[in-house]
Amino acid sequence: MYKPQLVIDLCKLEDNARVEKEELAQHGVEVMAVNKVFDGCVETAKAVFDGGINVIAESRVYNLKKIRDIGCTTCLLRSPCLSEIPEVVRYADISLNSEEKVILALAEEAKRQQKTHAILLMVDMGDLREGVWFEKEDEICRLITLIDQTPSLTLYGLGTNYNCYGTVMPTVKNSEDFVALAKRVQEKTGVKIERLSAGNCTSYHLIDKGVWNPGLNHLRIGGLHEFGIEYVDMKYLDQYHHSQKPVDKAVSDMYVLRAEIIELSAKPTVPVGELGVDAFLQKKEFEDRGTRKRALLAFGRQDVPVENCTPCDDQVSVLGQTSDHTIVDIEDCGHQYALGDYIEFELDYTGLLAACQTNGVEKVFVSKK
Repeated sequence: MYKPQLVIDLCKLEDNARVEKEELAQHGVEVMAVNKVFDGCVETAKAVFDGGINVIAESRVYNLKKIRDIGCTTCLLRSPCLSEIPEVVRYADISLNSEEKVILALAEEAKRQQKTHAILLMVDMGDLREGVWFEKEDEICRLITLIDQTPSLTLYGLGTNYNCYGTVMPTVKNSEDFVALAKRVQEKTGVKIERLSAGNCTSYHLIDKGVWNPGLNHLRIGGLHEFGIEYVDMKYLDQYHHSQKPVDKAVSDMYVLRAEIIELSAKPTVPVGELGVDAFLQKKEFEDRGTRKRALLAFGRQDVPVENCTPCDDQVSVLGQTSDHTIVDIEDCGHQYALGDYIEFELDYTGLLAACQTNGVEKVFVSKK
């Protein structure tokens, strides 16, 4: 081991995907699994696929290319760039769209490649990210008709998104509005809309609270099976494995960052000399706690920010971080750490995203039950 390691438990990820699919199916909801936090990791996509979720979504075309051979249906989770249309058609079975020019380009390219490309037409219900604005009903109808009448295209469904940009929460009210909009569009166009894709894992809280609209039958979800957390009330769900430690429970090990101790010493807690700013141009204040034992670890902010990782050993406390180093206080630890030992960290979503994106962290997989 010459890099920090991200240990991923594929068995627990597969279990969570299976539980998620079965639970949501009881409410008439089909799941599209989002793999983007893992940055196109084939092993995690396959674990979710083996858990029974057949459609895997990524927000980068090059990541769809990586996972395509596992046998899943692929979806580009972000609206295609005009500059990448040939690759989108080649590697994505489905894509999210809202621009007529892009849809026409996809149609032409799909015809050239002798394929049928599925369109999830996005409607912006108020969060102000992607989608045709919900008040432009005539435009939505026109695009639905265009897709339906184009031989190289098929309508996968009508979608919307909440919470990611504008922080607009999925509610009973906007769910009703979305269902009503889809009904009017169907009546005006005569085109059956097979799927109403009602957002991401934050929409799960409507199911959890028992107020799910039965007219909604599709979700694009990553965080639920990846973390086992209901993201609105931020509560741990008992039926899922977790990636962080719930209160009064043992440390979970779905994802663990392991970093090697490269220096072990006792040093003062206040720097000696005139103080300026740190490597990130930030001023700091230091509490004088005398001389304490500390460890220097072989990962830094360019790998995973300390704000997004928590030591698995409760007696380890993080002092700070530079680009390539993380400094922790181990004075009060019951375990006697030695040079070359590893200190482990739990990761939140942002921490997992960072660890999967960097070349500075090696992925290690647990695949035996």
